[in-house]
Amino acid sequence: MILSRLVRFFPYLNWVTLKKTIVRVVETRLMGLSAEMAYHTMLALFPGIFTLFTAIGMLEESVKLRLGNLVILLREILPEQVWTLLLAFAEGIKLREGGNWFSVSFVVALWIASGGLSAAMNALDQIHKVPLEEKRPFWKAKLISIVLTIGTFFLLILASFLVLLGDLILEVAFEQNWRLVLLGIWQVLSGPVMLAIAFTALSLTIQIYRFVIPANELSYQKIKYIFGVILVSAILLKGIDFCLLLLFETINQPEINQTVTSMLLSIWRILSLPVALGIVITVCYSIYLFGVSRRIKDSLILPGAILAAIAWVGLSVAFRLYVAHFGQYNQVYGAVGGVIVLMLWLYISSFVLLLGDQLNVIIGEEMKIKFSPVEDERRSN
Repeated sequence: MILSRLVRFFPYLNWVTLKKTIVRVVETRLMGLSAEMAYHTMLALFPGIFTLFTAIGMLEESVKLRLGNLVILLREILPEQVWTLLLAFAEGIKLREGGNWFSVSFVVALWIASGGLSAAMNALDQIHKVPLEEKRPFWKAKLISIVLTIGTFFLLILASFLVLLGDLILEVAFEQNWRLVLLGIWQVLSGPVMLAIAFTALSLTIQIYRFVIPANELSYQKIKYIFGVILVSAILLKGIDFCLLLLFETINQPEINQTVTSMLLSIWRILSLPVALGIVITVCYSIYLFGVSRRIKDSLILPGAILAAIAWVGLSVAFRLYVAHFGQYNQVYGAVGGVIVLMLWLYISSFVLLLGDQLNVIIGEEMKIKFSPVEDERRSN
């Protein structure tokens, strides 16, 4: 059902729905609400950096050095002015070792950052035209915004590190005895996986059995049939387990190990960007799903999340190229050029996020009109 609705969604991306979307954007003041989101996110950014450096100060020196080298790689996805601004702020922070500073800065950063998600939730309520009496109370909305803030932060960090550090992590893992790691993971997961497959096979067998075996058959024959399926499934799963263990032993040979390592690295380079994009889609989907106070049953969520994620990645890359080659913010605005670039990027990101759910609503309304009984009767006449 989700796939069919996803396929039906994109033909509605035409000039008519785009005009309706533009009108609705003006009516709901999405651009102003995007600015509010960007403002709250900007306020939370610097307490967040302070929290990060305080946490790093509590670690060992070797770990500090490694984390510092990893953070430098983030320069590849940020505009130069933004990186310079954040670096200047970070250099002015002394790594503190007190846990109290970490706790205080973490709470402050989380509370301020949740204001951005609170603004997004307010905007989603306006997009879905939620009446005032049906909106969440303050305490509930704030709690949800804090949870969404934490989840969004960790997912976006995960997506960034998958793209930037995926090769490095895999290469480090391959330098270790990763065969034993895979073997241990499989030994832990093999039992639950085998049970899940067995129960799935049993469930499907019972569903098919109801249509194949006559209802007047003796019950013991049914039981014998079901146990036969379970036995065959168990034998097959045990065979899979044996083959995987044999594979792990085989790839431990140096020449085969090197071939497998190269193959896995190639596969990862192909899959890292789609996986990271999938994480961004998950972030948008979660905000759309849990952000609005009242969502109509069977309303669209996934199509807008996909469009918003793709548009955000594309616009971020385009904006970075524009700032690098055409923007002269530092020459025109001086020291505040980095702040302006950062605010513009946050504003664009916020607007794209809200626009995705606005498209969900507009196209959802168009699909309901097309498939309504009144429309069907009009066409038949």
